[in-house]
Amino acid sequence: MTAITSPASPADRLVENRLRLDAFKLNRIGAFAEGAVTRLKWGDHGGCLLARQAPNILINGNPVLVVWDEQGRPWFECRCGRRVKHIYLDAIACRTCCVFEHASRHLHRSVPGVHRVMRWRRMIGIDPYPFAAIPQRPRHHTRFHRIVARIRVEESKLVGHLGGVTRDLERRARLRGMLPK
Repeated sequence: MTAITSPASPADRLVENRLRLDAFKLNRIGAFAEGAVTRLKWGDHGGCLLARQAPNILINGNPVLVVWDEQGRPWFECRCGRRVKHIYLDAIACRTCCVFEHASRHLHRSVPGVHRVMRWRRMIGIDPYPFAAIPQRPRHHTRFHRIVARIRVEESKLVGHLGGVTRDLERRARLRGMLPK
């Protein structure tokens, strides 16, 4: 498992780095059968003991309510009242209660606007990289020109952002004696 970290999202706050139980998979292996006792084990870290006592399932001795929908699928009911597919073993709670985030929310956040520009450029079928040439199109291509206008505004913001980064780096270099003052 690869940990994705940034100052805004420590690795221990990401869903992908946490141990969790999946209600659908537990149902598939028979853990929700009345009276079933299931021992789950992973790596050298130990595991988890599940025991079914209708309508609950005991996870290491902690009761968690299991509810069934109209299609016969099991769901955990978190202590906050939400019906969830996954329960996290840290606190025997849902993602919202544990305040976990998905790693995908933190992709493309190093430079603001770059991913947006790349997506808009792909939408109109041109080179996806920022500041690449934009071909001319006839005036009646209104969608194309509307997206190009957005791209130009966002790229001008990128120029401003990169100018700020350049100023900061030059200031640091001067302070450290790498550039003449």
